[in-house]
Amino acid sequence: MKTVLGCIRRADERFSMIEDGDKICIGVSGGKDSLLLMQAMKLYQRFSKRSFEIIAIALDLGWKKQDYTAIRAYAERIGVPFEVYYSDIGKVVFEYRQERSPCELCAKLRRGALNREAAARGCNKVALGHNREDVLETFWLSLLYEGRLHTFAPVTPLSRSGVTIIRPLILLPESYCLGMAQKLELPILPPHCDVAGHTKREEMKELMCTIQKTMPDLREKMMHALLNPDKYGLWDNVYKKREP
Repeated sequence: MKTVLGCIRRADERFSMIEDGDKICIGVSGGKDSLLLMQAMKLYQRFSKRSFEIIAIALDLGWKKQDYTAIRAYAERIGVPFEVYYSDIGKVVFEYRQERSPCELCAKLRRGALNREAAARGCNKVALGHNREDVLETFWLSLLYEGRLHTFAPVTPLSRSGVTIIRPLILLPESYCLGMAQKLELPILPPHCDVAGHTKREEMKELMCTIQKTMPDLREKMMHALLNPDKYGLWDNVYKKREP
């Protein structure tokens, strides 16, 4: 857990993610990353120089029945207020719209619902569990399918909903997430989506694994490029100088 907290601290300091008085909603998907983030943020509260609150919300898609009993118990054990918001997003995407490529619409609806629920509970920030590999996979998706150099930012203010998205695990390799999930025996839920494991994102994961056979430090070099605003500037607008 020391490595996880170290990555959160570096991301927080580099991008000024957390400020005094923040109320942060952790979006809990039921996967390893969001559950690890929930516990890590609770621990980070103890060591951070800034005072902030955290709550957690799981967004149920109303598509496949999910049992949140174990996650509720886990959240209660570590002292994080936890709620489940039940939606009909799954039905909208798969039944009403019958999307052939449902991921983009589903993600948009989930983000909107989570942000609204967070704001309704007085939260000014929403923390998502994206790790380092999520950043790099998104970069490849944008490059190969959209023809642009882009990936999601560590900090994203949203004027319409009034919340700011932060990604505290953005510097953490996925391998650490997997290892900690096993060590902590996190109550991971099974995927509740029919296309899970068969998406373009999975193809990007396989692509990086293929390239890494001849370039073992591929992931480190890509992150170095993203974190070097003086030369490349992809994240220029999110680099902030934090007041001491």
